[in-house]
Amino acid sequence: MLTNLPEDILLDVFLYLGVPDVLALRKTCRALHAFGGNDYIWHRLAASFPLPLDLPFNTSPSVLPGDELQRLAIRAFRLDANWRNPRTRIRAVRALIEDKGQYVDQMQFLPGGRWLWTAQRTLKRESWYTRMSLWNLEDLSNSHRVWSTEISGIYRSCTLVQSSEGDFATLVVGVCDSREVIEVHSISLQDKQNMQYGIYPTYPPVKSKQLQIIPHPRAPHLRPIIHEIVAHDRLLIVTIFALDTGGGAGSLQILFVNPETGATKWVDPRFAQSFSFLWIRVWGDYLFLVGEVDDDFAVRVHKIPNPFSTPAHGSPRASPPAATDPADDPEDDYAYTDLGPMISEFTGPTPMAVPGHHIAQVSPATSTPSLAAVMFYHSVHPHSAQLLRFSFDVVSETVTLAGMSSKDFPIGDESSAQLAQVGALGIRGVWLEHNWETQLNRVMKLAYDPHTGTAKVGMLLPPDPELPFTPNMCHSLAFDEVTGRLCLGMYDGDVYILDFV
Repeated sequence: MLTNLPEDILLDVFLYLGVPDVLALRKTCRALHAFGGNDYIWHRLAASFPLPLDLPFNTSPSVLPGDELQRLAIRAFRLDANWRNPRTRIRAVRALIEDKGQYVDQMQFLPGGRWLWTAQRTLKRESWYTRMSLWNLEDLSNSHRVWSTEISGIYRSCTLVQSSEGDFATLVVGVCDSREVIEVHSISLQDKQNMQYGIYPTYPPVKSKQLQIIPHPRAPHLRPIIHEIVAHDRLLIVTIFALDTGGGAGSLQILFVNPETGATKWVDPRFAQSFSFLWIRVWGDYLFLVGEVDDDFAVRVHKIPNPFSTPAHGSPRASPPAATDPADDPEDDYAYTDLGPMISEFTGPTPMAVPGHHIAQVSPATSTPSLAAVMFYHSVHPHSAQLLRFSFDVVSETVTLAGMSSKDFPIGDESSAQLAQVGALGIRGVWLEHNWETQLNRVMKLAYDPHTGTAKVGMLLPPDPELPFTPNMCHSLAFDEVTGRLCLGMYDGDVYILDFV
């Protein structure tokens, strides 16, 4: 019998088993139940676990006890089984109290799905305002708002970064108020006050700053429009669509911003001009340019420069609002920043040379160097979609491709996809499907199995669910791949949280 084996041999036996086998063995007798809870065994199991674990923020599995890792593994298996089930069951529904009539334009989860950021656009006195709120969803039955502020302008984009200790979040948001502006807020996540539903906190954010984005002095006719904001250490990286007010074609550009000094540096346009779609992701000291280049999904990697290094004669300065003489020395303080040579380049395993393809979404930034993207093809018959998955090894001075895969999957022929969300691991995704004939919406789900390479597409919510809302009311989505938590913002201002485990 196993219980008669020496402990060192029994340990070797356990290390050959997977999580389901260890769980089954622990049910057979008290001795194996006790031995199967060994921290060392579960640390080894967690290192090769096939599903993402809902770990505490910024916590390695190696510091958690075996019993806690077992609980997280069981929860991950239950979520995966429910998500792959043709009829996924909703385990809990909760409505957040929002301001009626002010629908949520954008939502975003912090990693773990326990904090939710929302942005609402509202018209007051013939001027647009954006109200931003942060919600604590730790206890879904007691979900509540812990911070809120209102700024003048229309929401463009944002990034929300949690501190390494998990006690603060830095919110960087771009808005348009007759000019393109970036606001930086530092928000406490301690949640010491017992906030009630619908009551706005009276205390101000710990730190708040506003930065104006101005045209490059050598191209004042190009009006900058914020597309995406990425935060890296003490640097903001902003992708911008430069609109030619003179009637020419616009272009994609990249801007570095120092949030402390307000200094700005434009990246040489040649680094972005080949992209027709462009997202920015950062891992380590490397800048990943992600998007479409010549009908291919491409990832180009550059070393992040130090655009605001202090020159010998003084501190860095922000770009002046007035245009400089084009004949000036191109190496002056306001010359374009060079990203240097390309470290690596990766392209999707299959081309996207299909008329009418659309990169619906690239996965949000995560702490692990992996990303996924979904594309929908509406000009072919039958309609189809494509999932691309990349993982990278980022080490000193090198970036290599650890894994890459592509999977096609069918979508409805009489419909179009909207509000697509996909996780960085590419194992789960959601989108809103609009039927052209019936004018009805339904929420769809994607479940990808990396081991078998199969992708299952199914209906997550029908057009007429037995819920206090219908998908036709949905205006925005937020999705957390690890927890499976889904948030839906409605046109009437309501916000609903759905849990599936």
